[in-house]
Amino acid sequence: MISNERQYSITRSELKKFEASLAELETKSTSTMDFNEQMRYQLYLDALNSQIDSFKEEIEEYEHLKSGTVQKLNFDSLEQLPDALIKARIVRGLTQGQLATSLGLKEQQIQQYESTRYANASLSRIMAVHSVLNIRIKEEVIFQ
Repeated sequence: MISNERQYSITRSELKKFEASLAELETKSTSTMDFNEQMRYQLYLDALNSQIDSFKEEIEEYEHLKSGTVQKLNFDSLEQLPDALIKARIVRGLTQGQLATSLGLKEQQIQQYESTRYANASLSRIMAVHSVLNIRIKEEVIFQ
């Protein structure tokens, strides 16, 4: 998941590089290749296409979140809460630095929290982030 403008810029740049590599490879003739070479070639093309699709999905998601049109995010479990907090920050139009300032922290601390998906954040810190983002989380406890 892209969580900031730097990652967004890098991902867009990498996408262009992968697309250029793919375009160059697709001009190569496979008629002189033996079966094993053709298989390796096809696997390489498939890998490039897969990575391109992944980059495009991440870019599209980030742009959608930044658009300001997102009203609600749906999640199925508490394990998805870290991603919800990151996405909520993006939807709210806050940078990691702005969130950090609102919490009285350094930007690097928010970067650390987000890069580890809040693994080392205390519950009180997560609740503070929740409060600054001004989001409402609907909870259900389901007994199975």
